[in-house]
Amino acid sequence: MGQLLHTITTAAPLAIYAFTFLWLAAESAGLPLPDELVLLALGAVAQQGRVSPVVLIISAVAGAATGAALSYTVGRVFGRAVLHRTAWGRRLSPERVAQVERWMTRRGWIAVFISRVFPFARNVASYGAGLARVPPLAFYPAMLAGSIIWCTTIITLGDVVGSHYRAVVRASGGPLLLGGVVVVALVGAGAALWLMRWRGRRRAAPVAAGPPGPGHS
Repeated sequence: MGQLLHTITTAAPLAIYAFTFLWLAAESAGLPLPDELVLLALGAVAQQGRVSPVVLIISAVAGAATGAALSYTVGRVFGRAVLHRTAWGRRLSPERVAQVERWMTRRGWIAVFISRVFPFARNVASYGAGLARVPPLAFYPAMLAGSIIWCTTIITLGDVVGSHYRAVVRASGGPLLLGGVVVVALVGAGAALWLMRWRGRRRAAPVAAGPPGPGHS
């Protein structure tokens, strides 16, 4: 991982953007890749002024969304046949996929959103959403919102920490830093969920009130 991070931080800007897209797409499509440290390193490169943080975030979100959309489509269209009969699909734990599928069935778009913000089940969550038949109009907005929050949070943190991110990772052993990232993401996710629910209640309020009575114009 150390050599990989060194290669990333010394590559040309276009290569960094392309790598960011491909890495996030592969991770979201099911490969067990550690995206947190990679995004932190990329954020540190942005702090140095070698790449644009905005373009970097766009590349990361585009990659994450592409991989998640592919996983969702495979799960929704082909089901378990692909997961059980291909070498690629067998890399995913059937038990974990089944757990995520049950969670997606119960929670729908909320589970999709949470799975994109936190690192615990991200590489299998979209398969579970497809298997659970989460509607596309629920899946894609929640997936995009969660991907934007996660990628923006990690890259911005790497930008703030700057060239000292390696020392921070060594000093904290990784888990402490990841815990801080999760806390920040939790705040962002909570705020986004509250906003979406608030908007939903506002849209539902006129319907619940019913049409105006005969004495109203």
